[in-house]
Amino acid sequence: MNTDVSPDTMTPVEDGERRGRLTSQLARNVANFREITIIVLLLVLIVAVGLESPRFLSGANIRSVFLAISILLVLAVGELVVMLGRNFDLSIGSTVGLSAMAVGMIFKNHPGMSSILAFAIAMAIGMAVGLLNGILIAYLRIPSIILTLGMLSVVSGFIYIVANGDQVDPTYVPSRFVAISITSAVGIPGIVIIAFVFAAAVSVALRWTRLGRSVFALGSNPDAAVLQGLPIRRLVIASFVVSGAAAGLAGAIYLSEFVLVNVTAGAGLELQAITAVVVGGASIFGGAGSVLGTTISCIMLGAMTNAFAVLGLSTFWQDTAYGALLLLAVIVNAMTRRLQDSRALVRPELTL
Repeated sequence: MNTDVSPDTMTPVEDGERRGRLTSQLARNVANFREITIIVLLLVLIVAVGLESPRFLSGANIRSVFLAISILLVLAVGELVVMLGRNFDLSIGSTVGLSAMAVGMIFKNHPGMSSILAFAIAMAIGMAVGLLNGILIAYLRIPSIILTLGMLSVVSGFIYIVANGDQVDPTYVPSRFVAISITSAVGIPGIVIIAFVFAAAVSVALRWTRLGRSVFALGSNPDAAVLQGLPIRRLVIASFVVSGAAAGLAGAIYLSEFVLVNVTAGAGLELQAITAVVVGGASIFGGAGSVLGTTISCIMLGAMTNAFAVLGLSTFWQDTAYGALLLLAVIVNAMTRRLQDSRALVRPELTL
C-alpha cells in the first residue's frame, strides 16, 4: 500500500519539514560535489606548481602554508557557523585586531601571565563582541550584514582606545607565547594544532549535537524551524558567540605568529574568511556547508597564495584568482537556489 502523503493534504508543519528535508538533501549533494571539485583543483595546483618549482613541495614550504592558514581556518570555521543560520559576521576582522592588541598590552604590564590565560582572555573578548552582535540581531531584527558592518567600525575604534597611541612590539610578548607559533611537543607548530583542533571540535558539534543540527534546520527552512519550536533567538545568539570566540582565538594566534600588532591588525580578514567559506561549499542562503569543505578551501587558498610567491607572480594575479573563485562560488550558489525554487522550495523569511 502506498503510504505517501500528498503535499496538498499536509499540515503546515509537515509541509515545512518536507521542504526542509528536500532543501537540505539537495544542498548536501551540491556541497559534496564542490568538496570533491576543490580537492581536485588543489591536487592540480600542487602538481602544476611542484613541476615548475620543486621548492613548492619542500617540507619547509608546506609548513609555511599551514602556518599561514591557521588564522584563516579558525575565522572561516566561525564564519561558517553564522552563515549556516543565514547570517554574516563582518566584524571578525576587527575583533581579531582588538583581541590581539588587548592581550599584547596586558603582556606589556603583566609579562608573567600564562599563555592559557592569554588565549582565554582573547576568546572572552571575541565572545563579548559576538554576544552583542547576536542579541542586537536576534531581538531588534537588524540585518546581520548591516549590524556587523557597523560593529566592525565600532570595534576598530576600540582598538585605537586600547592602543592609546602605542602598538604591540616583540619586546612586549614573552618568548614562551611566541614559541607556540614555532614548534610544539610533536614538532608541529602549536598554532596549527590549535586551529585544526578547533575546526574538528566545531565539526563534531555541528554534526552530533542538538544545537548544531538546529543551526542547520534554521538555515534550511526558518519557517519549519519556528513551527518545530526551535529557539530561534538563542540559535542566532549562539552562532554569533561561536564566531566571536573564533575571532578572539584567531587574535591570540595572530599575536603569537606576528608579534607586532598595530591599529590596522585584522583588517580585511573577514572578506578572506567569507571567501573561504563560500568557496568551500557553504550556501550563502544558509543551511548547507561543512567544516571539511571550509578546511580544504582554506588549504587551497593558502597554497595559491604561496604558489604565487614561489613563482614570483604579481599579487595582482593573486587578487584576480581569489575574486574569480569567489564569483564562481556565488554563481554556483545562485544556480543551486534557482534549482530549489524550480522544485517549489521557496526560501521563507526568518521569523523571530
